[in-house]
Amino acid sequence: MKNRMQDLDFEQTVAFDKVEDYEFTRRAAQRFRQVVSLDTFEDEDADVIFHYLYKEMELVSFGDHLKRYIYERAELSEPFSEIPQEVYKEIIIDSFKETCTPKSMNPTSTKLSALVNNWLNQASVKRETVFLLGFGLRMTVEDVSDFLTRVLKEQDFDFHNPNEVIYWYCYSTQQGYYKAEELKKKYETMKSVESKSSEVLYNDKICLDTEDKIMDYLARLKAKRDDPMSEKSQAFKEFSVLLYHAKEIIAGLYQHDEEEKGGTKIWTADKITPSDVEKVICSGIPINKMGNLKKMSASILAKHFSQKRFSRQRITNILSHKLPVERFDLITLEFFIISQEMEDEDPYNRYRHFLDEIQKILLRCGMGEIYIVNPYECFLLMCLLTDCPLAVFSEIWEKSYEEMEE
Repeated sequence: MKNRMQDLDFEQTVAFDKVEDYEFTRRAAQRFRQVVSLDTFEDEDADVIFHYLYKEMELVSFGDHLKRYIYERAELSEPFSEIPQEVYKEIIIDSFKETCTPKSMNPTSTKLSALVNNWLNQASVKRETVFLLGFGLRMTVEDVSDFLTRVLKEQDFDFHNPNEVIYWYCYSTQQGYYKAEELKKKYETMKSVESKSSEVLYNDKICLDTEDKIMDYLARLKAKRDDPMSEKSQAFKEFSVLLYHAKEIIAGLYQHDEEEKGGTKIWTADKITPSDVEKVICSGIPINKMGNLKKMSASILAKHFSQKRFSRQRITNILSHKLPVERFDLITLEFFIISQEMEDEDPYNRYRHFLDEIQKILLRCGMGEIYIVNPYECFLLMCLLTDCPLAVFSEIWEKSYEEMEE
C-alpha cells in the first residue's frame, strides 16, 4: 500500500490549484493545511477546529469511495461530479454477472439492483460486503485491503480467520467467489494439524501462493481455533500497553492533586479504573443524572466521530473481550499519552512524533495508516498542533453538545 504520509505533511509546497473532485485524500490534506495555517488558529484554535469540522469538512461515505474506485478503474472521462449513479450501478451489476458473483453471501430476496443502490448510498457497510465486492468487481488484494483499512477504518485481513485467509488467497490469485466457497468447504472437513504453541502462524516471511500452502496453513490454523483470539491479537496487546501507560499518566495527575491538598494517598496505575480514564479523557462530554456520558446522538459531531467515545463501558467491554479493539481506541490512547508527555514541546514536533508512533502501532495491527479523510483522525491531528491538545480536544467535545442544545 502506498505511503500517504506525504499527503499529511502540510509544510509541503505542492500547489493544488485544481484538486479534482474525486481526490478525497488530496483535497482533505489541502484543507487541513489551510485551516492550521490560518492567522486565527493559534489564538482561537478550538473555535477554528470546531467550525471546520461542523461547517466545512467533507464527510466521505462508503458510497463515495466505491464510486471513486469504479470511476478510476473504468477510466471514465466525464467529470466525476457529473456522472449519474445509474452508470456506477450498471458497471457493478455487469461486473457481478461477468464474475458469476452472487448478490449476497447469505440468502436474500432483495434484488441485486436494490443492493447495489444501497451500497452506493451507504455511509458505511459491513466487512462482509467489502469481501463480496472484492469478488464482484475483481479487486486486487491491495484494493480490498484499502477498503478495509481506509474506508471501513478496520483492521486488514485477519490471518487468524479461515474465511479471510481464503478470501485473501483468492484475490491474490484472481480466483472467484465459488473457488472461495470450495476452499471453505474443504476447510470444514479437513483434519487439523498441531503446531508448536509458540509458532507464529502468519508473518511476512511465509509464502502462501499455492492452494497446497494455503490448505496446510489452514490445517494448522484449525488446531489453534479454540485459543482465545482476542487475548493473542496484536491489537489487544497494543491496547493493553497503551492503556497501562495512560493509567500511569493519570495516576501521576491524581498524585499531584493529592499532594496539593496535603493528602497521603499513593496513586499507582493499578488503582486507576476505566471510570478514571473516562473522567480524564472524556472530561468535555457532559454526563446525565445516572453519571453516564450523555448519548452520542446528542452531539452534532456524532456522524463525524462514527458514534464512538472512549467511555468506561467501552474500555471494560474491550478488556472483557466483548468488543474488538479498533483503530479509534489505539489512536485515542496514543493521542492522550503524547498530549501529556509532550505538552510543553513545539506543536509541530509533537504532531510529527505522534504520527511516527501511531503509524508503527497501526502497521503492527494491520490497520492501515492515519487517514486524513477520517474526521476523527483529522480532529486529533489538528488538536496536536495547538498549545494545549487535550484541553482543545475536551473543549470541542463540549461545544458539540452545547450546539445541539441551542
